[in-house]
Amino acid sequence: MSHLATYPPHQNSADWQLRVTDRNGSVLHGAGVLVTPHHVVTCAHVVRAAVADAGPGSRVHVDAPRGADGWTAAAEVVPGGWWWKDASPWDVAVLRLDRPAPARPAELARPPRIGDRVRVVGFSHSPSGRWVTGRVAGSGGSHPEYVQIDTEPGVGTAFTRGFSGGGVREEGTDALVGIVCEAATEGRLGWMIPMSEIRPVWESDRTAPTPAAVRRPPAPVDPTPRPGPVAARRAVTATGLAMADLDTLLSPDQRRAFHQGLDRRLRVRVRLDQDPRTFATHLVRLAHHEFDLLTEVLDLLDTWEEGGASMRRVRDAAAPLLEWGPG
Repeated sequence: MSHLATYPPHQNSADWQLRVTDRNGSVLHGAGVLVTPHHVVTCAHVVRAAVADAGPGSRVHVDAPRGADGWTAAAEVVPGGWWWKDASPWDVAVLRLDRPAPARPAELARPPRIGDRVRVVGFSHSPSGRWVTGRVAGSGGSHPEYVQIDTEPGVGTAFTRGFSGGGVREEGTDALVGIVCEAATEGRLGWMIPMSEIRPVWESDRTAPTPAAVRRPPAPVDPTPRPGPVAARRAVTATGLAMADLDTLLSPDQRRAFHQGLDRRLRVRVRLDQDPRTFATHLVRLAHHEFDLLTEVLDLLDTWEEGGASMRRVRDAAAPLLEWGPG
């Protein structure tokens, strides 16, 4: 998905990475990435650093020091755009700007692959930023969705305060891969949340003004009642818990064979070294929310389980998700 082809070019060369600061613009809290002219994605802990009791509706201050000096805006956490500790992807906030940013939104890259060279700009010790370069090492860190970045030997800059929420870019294209969320070993290791793990709630945020040049007719109303985010998370968790009791997932050998039968898009994202509960919950979330493959996953499981009471419990738990559809 690319926003570059959707919105007209701006008259300057401002970068799509912004800073999150205090109200006066004097205290840096982190960075954020522009995904539409009116929306920014950052880490939830960056918002919490700026606002003590953070969550949907919280307001922070952003500015654009790289090519758009003097531009500032207030930004508010949108409904459904807050993930902090109790739900995947664990540390993300989607903000709505009160005025459009003077830059093209980032182009979104494909999911990261081991060995990819990436680079990140952060604002520690430099108002306009310093760069870190590195390579994608694989998933890991605090949560299975996170992806590790190893900084390259000899690079002087490390992941420090000011990099949180910063965009991880493909080296050759500058397309947005993810946002920096954690660091360790004196900043020589970093972890990012891939954009593919973040639900694009900005696409359905109707309250943000749309540029007149790209206004579209309203989308048809979906008559199917949609669940709230809490109900959807509970249904995903319940389905994952029921799946974790299946012999297919409890046996390492059977789980490995089942894993090989999954659609490749799921197979490359779900790790076999996870415990059965984490494996199952992650699989359900990906299959339902991102790829609309939950029915296929359940049918494959049914083949391995040959029916039975445990499999019926899985289907009962998954019934609300199948009724609601992906989203």
